[in-house]
Amino acid sequence: MDSWKNEKSTKLQRKKISDLMSAHESLKLNHALEDLTKLQADYLIKSLLSGNMEKLLEKKVLLPVHGHPSGSLPTASVKPVKYKVSGGEHFFSYTDFRTAVSGRLLDYKTEGSEILYQIIEVDKEISPEVLKDYSLTIKKIY
Repeated sequence: MDSWKNEKSTKLQRKKISDLMSAHESLKLNHALEDLTKLQADYLIKSLLSGNMEKLLEKKVLLPVHGHPSGSLPTASVKPVKYKVSGGEHFFSYTDFRTAVSGRLLDYKTEGSEILYQIIEVDKEISPEVLKDYSLTIKKIY
């Protein structure tokens, strides 16, 4: 683990961070991607995936982009929404849905090779039109 503290981040880590940051146009990294260590890159990736922007802003890992059309940072009042997804006949049914709604897998239960359900989290409520496109049982949970 010591090497993680000192070694430069990998190309794959930098690509993942770039891809994740593209969804947050109103924010920018405080340091060049090439300067991050493996440990820093890992922390940043995990924080971006979990949507923990407030922590990254507080630690000054991310900074607001001045003059961005959105004009504001993500607000604390916007809470991620959780859904329980079940009834899929195939693994790809779940994966396709989760990818389409940019969901993060929080939990799941299987029985043998059958997926009984998945709990996913998304940044905003999923529109009814999108829900109709999938032959899954999708319930919002609190």
